[in-house]
Amino acid sequence: MLRFLGEKAAAKRQVLNASSVEPSFVGLKQLISCRNWRAAVDLCGRLLTAHGQGYGKSGLPTSHTTDSLQLWFVRLALLVKLGLFQNAEMEFEPFGNLDQPDLYYEYYPHVYPGRRGSMVPFSMRILHAELQQYLGNPQESLDRLHRVKTVCSKILVNLEQGLAEDGGASGVTPEGRQASIRLWRSRLGRVMYSMANCLLLMKDYVLAVEAYHSVITYYPEQEPQLLSGIGRIALQIGDIKTAEKYFQDVEKVTQKLDGLQGKIMVLMNRAFLYLGQNNFAEAHRFFTEILRLDPANAVANNNAAVCLLYLGKLKDSLRQLEAMVQQDPRHYLHESVLFNLTTMYELESSRSMQKKQSLLEAVASKEGDSFNTQCLKLA
Repeated sequence: MLRFLGEKAAAKRQVLNASSVEPSFVGLKQLISCRNWRAAVDLCGRLLTAHGQGYGKSGLPTSHTTDSLQLWFVRLALLVKLGLFQNAEMEFEPFGNLDQPDLYYEYYPHVYPGRRGSMVPFSMRILHAELQQYLGNPQESLDRLHRVKTVCSKILVNLEQGLAEDGGASGVTPEGRQASIRLWRSRLGRVMYSMANCLLLMKDYVLAVEAYHSVITYYPEQEPQLLSGIGRIALQIGDIKTAEKYFQDVEKVTQKLDGLQGKIMVLMNRAFLYLGQNNFAEAHRFFTEILRLDPANAVANNNAAVCLLYLGKLKDSLRQLEAMVQQDPRHYLHESVLFNLTTMYELESSRSMQKKQSLLEAVASKEGDSFNTQCLKLA
């Protein structure tokens, strides 16, 4: 803002920071909910310092608690969300493979009497495994995910045999055991989903599709969404026939379901199928139909505008995107929408910089400190 709009405009921008919220989980949630992720990373650091960890404590002996590990997970997840993968890797390093003795409840019998097992949040293990693919080591990610999958599978076998998670004698009620089985099945499905995403990143489409199919067995209620996703993978690699087959399967599954979401999913798949065939007029027709059912659908709105552009209707396309952004700036000031809008400004006129700066002002008044201004193409 300072560079493009001057000191006066920059001084007007009011955003929350780590000092302007309560130094607790409540303040942390507040920062995250208004997308001030950098400030949230800073607050996590301060809260960890209060736990005797964090800034300047590297290499020193420390005691973990469930709260401190939850803070570490939030901080590391935010670093990954901000694309600071090297920083996240460095901060993960002291935790090793997340199986050190001081990461278990048994290590602190005076604090957690009678509790057994790992204190590390399951999502933190997934994040630790997934991080390597963003650093260019997808095979290492897969290996780590396989190790987590093996442990989840072993725990499920133990529970199904009437034992405790660790294979010892179990004192839980049948209802408690069923709840544990549901939890660990869900976790196993989550690991399979991460493995599928990793294989997709490696462009191993055959194995990725197999992995997505296996996820359906753990999340049967998500079958239409997963089949739609597989169909769109087929579209991306140019296999229109396979995409069409998967989209037909989605239509069969959604016929059994009532409600608007099923209809919208079917229409969206048809629209994308026409997009894949470069039939922009038909694709636009289906996106417009979605907007008739759900006027706030950002994906349909954005894609309908792109179809108009390819049909040579630049002015109409611009009008649609501008109306969308003005209608609900908080909802529609999305990076992909703004990237399309700035691209259209460049196509429309050589004086696009003024309009881009207006968008920057709109973003500055609504967005937090995590917004990526590169989508505005100001440089």
